[in-house]
Amino acid sequence: MRFSAILKSTDFYFQTIFSIFSSFLIMKKLICILFFVSVSFFLFSESVIFGTAKEYANNTIIFYKYADGITCMKEKLFDLKFDEKGNFNISIENQNITYVFAEFGTYFAYIYLEPNKNYEVIFPEYVEKGNVDIFNPFYEPLKIHLGINNLKDTDLNFLIMDFDYFYEKYLSLNIEKLIKNGLNTDVEEFIKSINKKYEYSNNKYFQQYKKYRIAGLKNIVTQKKEESALVYSYFSKSPVLYDNPAYMDLFNNLFESYFDNMLISTEGPALYTIINKGHSIKRMNAFLSQKKELQNTQLREMVIMKGLYDCFGNRHLSWLPLLLTLDSLAISTKYEKHKQISQNIADMVIDMTENTVAPNFELPDTNNNLYELKNFRGKYVYLQFANTTSIVSQQELALVKKLYEKFHGNCIFLTILTDENVEKAKKYLKKNKYTWGFFFTPINSKTVSDYKIDTYPTYFLINQEGFLKMSPAPAPSENIEKYLFKYLNEN
Repeated sequence: MRFSAILKSTDFYFQTIFSIFSSFLIMKKLICILFFVSVSFFLFSESVIFGTAKEYANNTIIFYKYADGITCMKEKLFDLKFDEKGNFNISIENQNITYVFAEFGTYFAYIYLEPNKNYEVIFPEYVEKGNVDIFNPFYEPLKIHLGINNLKDTDLNFLIMDFDYFYEKYLSLNIEKLIKNGLNTDVEEFIKSINKKYEYSNNKYFQQYKKYRIAGLKNIVTQKKEESALVYSYFSKSPVLYDNPAYMDLFNNLFESYFDNMLISTEGPALYTIINKGHSIKRMNAFLSQKKELQNTQLREMVIMKGLYDCFGNRHLSWLPLLLTLDSLAISTKYEKHKQISQNIADMVIDMTENTVAPNFELPDTNNNLYELKNFRGKYVYLQFANTTSIVSQQELALVKKLYEKFHGNCIFLTILTDENVEKAKKYLKKNKYTWGFFFTPINSKTVSDYKIDTYPTYFLINQEGFLKMSPAPAPSENIEKYLFKYLNEN
């Protein structure tokens, strides 16, 4: 009996253990499933943009983000395509709050995308950019915050849109008074009231945005005389907010031409020696860490990158020491973002300089056949960016024709047109018997951006290996013929 009881007891024990173990396995599996679901949710979070804009039917708008807040290099995010009825719907993988923008018609339109949120976007009435605007290098598009249906007052886009309205209205009505009288105005009352207005919001991104916009206002009323104190109060003890426009706008304003100004001060000789002779980021850090407001390593590296970036326009400094100092920072920094910014700065200042590789492109010709720039290696290429609706471009095209007739056996002539009406441009070419290589690209395309085109026409001379020989090159009316004779005879 005892033995039987023991067996029963043992059997019950093992059943219990097995039951517990099974439950444990089930719980473990459930935890793993929940873990992978949560990780997947984090890794594959999306923002969705949808809506209808009949005026934009059958069009495509390219949306970008800034690769960083110092160079403001554009980085393409997605193409928003409108169907024949103007409907659009796209999902964008998005891990963090992202400021995205597009340039179309007369607008520079932007919106803040939060992960895992849907946005029914309202596009403005389309206004075509006229030729006067297209060929005006000083033209500034109208900056607008894209509308969104069914916004709540707690939504990030509402908060920023609402805040910007009151902030910019106050600034525009009082700017002269603020500059002249500074703190002897009602600015403190305005700051107090606008802080109170948004007390209800616990959106961290917005509160930081508001904080740095208000700090920018303080910089105006103190006539930039208390910048060190502002840096110490708002930057030295705070993390760097790389993706917050208000933070980066104020940072760039406070540290504009920072090294350029220091070079003409009593600190200039020491800074010049560090950059021009040592290229040492260690010495640079030691030099700047003497300043009370630059004790934060992360901030100090940002200041160094901004200072070096602005110095590339300083005719008293050669590029090589600046690049070597920047490279020293990129190698030694512990911040991955700073490696990326350093590379972006190098790309920005080196791109399109002579003896660097000409950016490749793949574009359709007049017969819709795709060609790449690298297809034309082996001969010199005289590359023109033009627009047939521009009177200057029309005049220059006639001169390019004469050059083509004289040199086309030894030099390749290519023209990239940014005409919106491609068929009309083709008729213009046929009418004028222009027969060299013509390609088409939108005026806001990557190719135009890569070549940094802001005036039409613009020219480049590319050698047989695909390197920029002259960037920019003289126009036909500026005697490019002399250089073509020189370089073609050398080869």
